[in-house]
Amino acid sequence: MQDIPNKSIPEGGSFQTRLKSDLEVLNEYQQAAIYDHSRALLLNAQVGSGKTTVLIHKVLYLHFIKGIPLERMVVLTFTNKAAEEIKTRLREKNPGISEASMRFFGTFHSVARTLLATVLPVEILGFTGNFSICDGDEILAFYDRVIHEHELSVKYRNKLKKRIEMVRQGRLLYGNMKHDDDLHDFLKLLKEEKKRCNMMEFDDLLEYAVELLREHVFCPDWVVVDEFQDCDSMQLELIDCLHKGKGHLFVVGDPNQVIYSFRGSQRELFRQFKQRYHANELTLPINYRSTGTILDAAKAFLEPGQSISGIREAGKPIYVKKHYNTFNEALYLSEKLRKLHDSGAGYGEMAVLYRKQKQSEVFRNVFENQGIPHEISIKKSLRDIPVLHFTVRLLKAAVNANDRDSLLYVVGDNRYGLGISGKQAKKLLLDFYEGSGSLPALLENSKGFASWCASFESMPDARSIFDYFGMGGLLMPTSVSYADDEAFVMRYLEELIHFILEREKPILEGITDFLNQTALYGSPIWNAAADKGKPAVKLMTLHAAKGLEFQYVFISGANLGLMPIPAKNPEEEEEEKRLFFVGITRAKDYLEISYHANPEEFGVYGIPSPFLRMIPQELIESDDFGSRASNLSQLRREIKSNMDNKARHAVASAPEQEKERLRKVSHDKYGIGTVISEDDNAVTVHFDVYGEKAFSKMFCPLKYID
Repeated sequence: MQDIPNKSIPEGGSFQTRLKSDLEVLNEYQQAAIYDHSRALLLNAQVGSGKTTVLIHKVLYLHFIKGIPLERMVVLTFTNKAAEEIKTRLREKNPGISEASMRFFGTFHSVARTLLATVLPVEILGFTGNFSICDGDEILAFYDRVIHEHELSVKYRNKLKKRIEMVRQGRLLYGNMKHDDDLHDFLKLLKEEKKRCNMMEFDDLLEYAVELLREHVFCPDWVVVDEFQDCDSMQLELIDCLHKGKGHLFVVGDPNQVIYSFRGSQRELFRQFKQRYHANELTLPINYRSTGTILDAAKAFLEPGQSISGIREAGKPIYVKKHYNTFNEALYLSEKLRKLHDSGAGYGEMAVLYRKQKQSEVFRNVFENQGIPHEISIKKSLRDIPVLHFTVRLLKAAVNANDRDSLLYVVGDNRYGLGISGKQAKKLLLDFYEGSGSLPALLENSKGFASWCASFESMPDARSIFDYFGMGGLLMPTSVSYADDEAFVMRYLEELIHFILEREKPILEGITDFLNQTALYGSPIWNAAADKGKPAVKLMTLHAAKGLEFQYVFISGANLGLMPIPAKNPEEEEEEKRLFFVGITRAKDYLEISYHANPEEFGVYGIPSPFLRMIPQELIESDDFGSRASNLSQLRREIKSNMDNKARHAVASAPEQEKERLRKVSHDKYGIGTVISEDDNAVTVHFDVYGEKAFSKMFCPLKYID
């Protein structure tokens, strides 16, 4: 990624002088985007084109040259990491920029939370400004409590979040339901209970912010949006409500990286934005990241009408490697990664990318055995660390006395809490809220926490908070896990204090903000590789790799049936192609793509992905890839032959008692096919023309032929 070199400020000079000098270093496309004052600007930023540099210097230019207060800007991102990078780099450019002045810089959800907590009249909705945010694990328990307390009949409880989402889309029935259940009553009671507990969940943040912004004035001078292509309908509505037709819009995105349609992002977003806001459109077409060879390969996957150019040399060819299976590849990569490291490359500059998360298991096991430091990109829940989960629930109860679920959790927890029954816990909570009877020290401390915080003129240290709650006794000093548990809690509290001091917040408000940050994004400190202080090879899906870059990238399992995953329609096929483009363009210097002769996953074939055929052959170095089908028609014949053989083998090798299941079926679109596998949830059928298709039994469109 291109960055602006830091220049020393001449004696007697000013930051404005240095900033103007920095802006002159940018290329003409970047300068045009920064100096543009259109009411709405759509910036098409090709991968690796320095979009974050442009975004940061746009903010600096508006503030220090044009005099727009940072408080009058809203900068929206999709990840906390991106938001923190923007704020950190702004402060590196000018240390005088305060955290408070950037309070509206963050993810859509965090900015919505800040708006609700500070400038929007959330009280008219039934909340107070210090509301809590319930994370994914907590909200499911919350749902269960509401259903149980009101004796409701709600079907598909394990799919409840999906059902709620579908209701918002106007779809009332789910699965094979023929009649309504108590879902509507549940949703009404759920809304009331969340207000009683002064608590919101993720979706509430955007919905309530939009609701209040429609009726109340908050109109920033500039709304800046990063990764615009990932926006869903609710995020677009938030942008529109912030804009109100009065301020300026500056959105940055890449139509070649629309890979989240399952979350609601839309391919037509850029065209719709231009039409709605009569937006000016500019581009950043120059890639500073990848070698010429990698860029030439990426060009084959660009959206129609898009172009990209680079400034780097051709570099090494793209290496296509065939392995027997994932295990063999993991052994091969262990040796290759170690050799790269021994030659001076850092493990942190290497990444292994794959289509599905479960592909990481083999790499993790082999790398652990071979001593290769690695880090798996999986968002962990606090439930994975029980003592932290207990500590967070205890703090949530202490800062929000209405958080009944957190209070119930800490008194009912058998390991660190009081371990009392549900009936006893409810009686205790009644005493807690009515002020009757004596309370255990755990609840007394929780009830008095706000007063205790107010008694300090400056921030207490982590040990003081630890001792206030009597954590030493709660963690059971005689247990074998005490030392580890204490270390986890102390580190968490130290991180909390650092967060508050950095943002210069009052103690109680700072703790609430930190807990909500944890609920939104997870704790930033529980990464095993980072704990050891060692750079590590990144193991992640293609989706998770978006926005990152590495010197060495290895894309594993580029087989037909996995890259792409079989699509239901042409739009899904195009999205799979864009996802492969994302994987290719993570690489700066070296790109290696593998496929497996004997893939383990059902429905994946031992032949290369058709995406590999889209890469010009002169860019590829391979021991065997060139000997395979050299044109599309030959590849289709090979694929069909492979599928036919697989279907025949499935029928021939089935036990006699299972042959009855391998019978003929018909489908309105695909015609006659043979059932080749079946379980409680799905049926997999081989069709002569279309190959294998899997169908959910819940929505099965198949007709069995006797």
